Amino acid sequence: MAANKYRWAILVLKLSMAMLLAAWACIWTVRLTQSWKRSWHQAEDRASTTMLGDSGLTVLVYCFPVLAVATLAYVCLHLTSKTEESRKRSSALTTNLTNPIAVMSGTIGIVSAAELLIATLFIIFLAWTYYCNVSSSFKTMTPYKSLKLNKWQLKMMYLGVRIGSMSEACLVLLFLPILRGMAVFKVFGVQFEASVRYHVWIGNLIMLLSLLHGTIVMFIWSVKKSLFKEIVKWQSVGRVNIAGAVALATGLIIWITSLPQIRRKQFQLFYLTHHLYIVFILFFLIHAGDKHFYLVFAGVLLFAVDKLLRIVQSRRTTAPISASILPCRALKLTLLKHPCMSYTPTSIIFVKVPIVSKFQWHPFTITSSSNMDNSELSILIKSHGQWTTGLYNLLNSVIDTGSGDHLKDIQIAVEGPYGPATVEYRRYKSVVLVAGGSGISPFLSILQDIASRNADVNKNPIKVQLIYAVKKVEDLSMLAVISPLLLENLKMKLFVTQENSPPATAEKVLQDLSLQIKTIASNKASSKGALSMPEGLLWKALITAVSFAVFLASLIILSHVFLHQESNSSSKKKKKNPSWIGDLFLLCSLTIAASCCTVATMISRWKKTVSEGQQLLHRQSVCHEDTSAKVQGTERHEIEFGIKPNLVEMLDEIEFGTEEEEVGIFVCGPASMNESVASFSTANRQCRKDQRKQKCNFNVHFINFSL
Repeated sequence: MAANKYRWAILVLKLSMAMLLAAWACIWTVRLTQSWKRSWHQAEDRASTTMLGDSGLTVLVYCFPVLAVATLAYVCLHLTSKTEESRKRSSALTTNLTNPIAVMSGTIGIVSAAELLIATLFIIFLAWTYYCNVSSSFKTMTPYKSLKLNKWQLKMMYLGVRIGSMSEACLVLLFLPILRGMAVFKVFGVQFEASVRYHVWIGNLIMLLSLLHGTIVMFIWSVKKSLFKEIVKWQSVGRVNIAGAVALATGLIIWITSLPQIRRKQFQLFYLTHHLYIVFILFFLIHAGDKHFYLVFAGVLLFAVDKLLRIVQSRRTTAPISASILPCRALKLTLLKHPCMSYTPTSIIFVKVPIVSKFQWHPFTITSSSNMDNSELSILIKSHGQWTTGLYNLLNSVIDTGSGDHLKDIQIAVEGPYGPATVEYRRYKSVVLVAGGSGISPFLSILQDIASRNADVNKNPIKVQLIYAVKKVEDLSMLAVISPLLLENLKMKLFVTQENSPPATAEKVLQDLSLQIKTIASNKASSKGALSMPEGLLWKALITAVSFAVFLASLIILSHVFLHQESNSSSKKKKKNPSWIGDLFLLCSLTIAASCCTVATMISRWKKTVSEGQQLLHRQSVCHEDTSAKVQGTERHEIEFGIKPNLVEMLDEIEFGTEEEEVGIFVCGPASMNESVASFSTANRQCRKDQRKQKCNFNVHFINFSL
C-alpha cells in the first residue's frame, strides 16, 4: 500500500513539474510578442502600486517556475528512493530517445535522440527570440543620440545588440547542468558527470554569441571613431558599456583556459580562472540591469546555494584509514564513512588534499559498494597529471616508511557522494560492461554491488560479461583489487593491446598482479574523521524554497523602505532611479538569502555531527585487503595480448537473451571505444527494424568516469 501511495505521489509531482516547465517555456516563447509586451507593461504598472513591486513581479514570473520544479524534483527523488521504481524496465519510447543515434566530432561526441530533439528545439527558440527582437527594433528604429548613424549602420547596430538577447537566453541554462549536491537533472536520469557536457555546449554558444554581439557593436563605434568614448561610458540609467566589455573579456579568459588543450596540461590555471565566473556574473548584472538579470536569476540562485552547501560540507576533513599502491601507478584510498551514508554504483566524490594543493578539487569514482561495507568508502586514483602524481609520490613515501600512523597527516576534504538516482543496470537480466583503461573505475562499484546482491537469485542481473582493454598488463591490477571477480555469473574478456606475452590465463595474471600491490593501514581509526552524510533531498527541497522566499521578501522590503517616496509619487512622470540601486538591492537580497541558508545548514550539520559521534564511538574500522583471492572458473575468462578488441563483432556475437529480451550495454572508455559501441547500437536497431536479424534488443548506456 505504501509503495502505491509513493507511486501516485511521484506521478502527481512529475505532472506538476511538466506543467510548470511547459508554462515557463510558453512565457519565454511569447514574451517578445507585442500582445505580451502590452499586457506585461500593464501588469508592471499594477504591481508597482502594491507591496510586490514590478521587480517582485518579474522574479515571480520568471524564477518561480524553475525553483518550484527544482523543489518538487528533490521531493520526487526522495520518494523514488523509497520505491522499486529504479528496477523497472524502461519503456520503448524512453529507450529509443536515450540510445545513441549520431556520432559527432569535437566536443559534441555521441548524441542521443532526446539530446538532438532538445537541442533542435532550443536552436529554434533562439532563432525565434532573435527574429522577434530584430523585427521589433526595425519597426521602431530610434536613432542613437550619441552617434549619428545612417540607415545601414543603425540596422547593423540593432542586429549586433539583439544578438545579446540570445546570449541572455543561454545564460538561463548555463548553471543548471553543473549543480552537484542540488542537481535537478537527476530527476531525468542524467548524472552530474554526463550533464557537464551540456554546460560546455551552452558555454561555447554563449561565448560565440557574446563575441558576435560585442564585435558588431564595437565595429560600428569604430566606424564612427567613437570606440574609446563609447566603451568607457558609464551611464547612470540603462546599459553600462564598460561593464559589458569587462564581462566579455572575463568570459573569453574563462573560455580559453577551458579548452581541452589547456585544461589537461594546466588544470590549476583552468580551475583558478574558472572562478572568474563571479566577475562575469557581476558585470553582466551591471551591464544588462537588474530587470534582465532577473530572467536568468533562478539558475544563479540554485548555483549559489549549491556552492555554499558544498563549502559547508567540505569544511570537515578526514584521513585515509588505508592506502594501496598498484603496479599501474594507481592509488586505492579507503576512507571511514558514517554507516548511514549510502550511495548508488558509479557515484563520485570530489576530493581536495591540502598538503598537495590548497585549492584544487578533483572528482573520483567510488569503487566500493555501500551494500558490502557500511563503514568504509574506497576510490582509485590513477597517476596522470601534476596533482595526482604529487599525491602518488606522497603516499608512496608513506608506504615505504611502513608506519600507518603517518596516514593521519594526510588530511582529505570531501564533497559528495553524487550519483544517479536510479540504478540502470538492475533493469536487465543480462549486462555487458565495456571498459577501456581507467574506464574500469565505475564498473568496479557495479561489480561490488552485484556481489552484494548475489545471494538473491531473483534480482537482476543474472548474467554479466566484462570486456576490458588496457595498454599494459600492469593496468589490469585495477581489477585485482576487488573480490567480486569470484562472481559465478561473470565472464571476462581482457585485452592487453601494446604488449606481447607468452600465453597466460587471466586468473594467473590477476593473481600475480595482486601480489604486487603494496598496502598500509592506519593503526587507529578516529570516529571524528568519519565522512558525514551530505544534506538529504528533503532538506535540499526546503532550502530551495526558503532561499527563494527569503530573497523575494528581502527584495520587496528593501525596495519598499528605500524607494518608498518614489513609488508613491503622484507625478505622472516619475524620475528614474539610477541603475546601480536595483543592482545593489538584488545583490543584498541574494546575500541575505544565501546567508540564511548557510547558517541553517551549519546548525543542522552541527546537530548531526553530535549524534554521529555518539553512534561511532563504539566503532573501530577494521581495515583489510583481500587481494589474495583466487579467481575461479578458468573456462569463463579469456585474455589476449597484442590485439585490440573488435567491439562491433564481439557485441554482434553475444547471444545473452531471446529476441524480446533487453540487454544492457554499459560503456566507459576513450572516445573511440564509445563511438564503436554507438555505431553498433545504431546498426543493431536498424537490423531489428528491417527484421533481417533475430537478435536480442541492446540498450546502450555511456558512463562518464572520473579517476
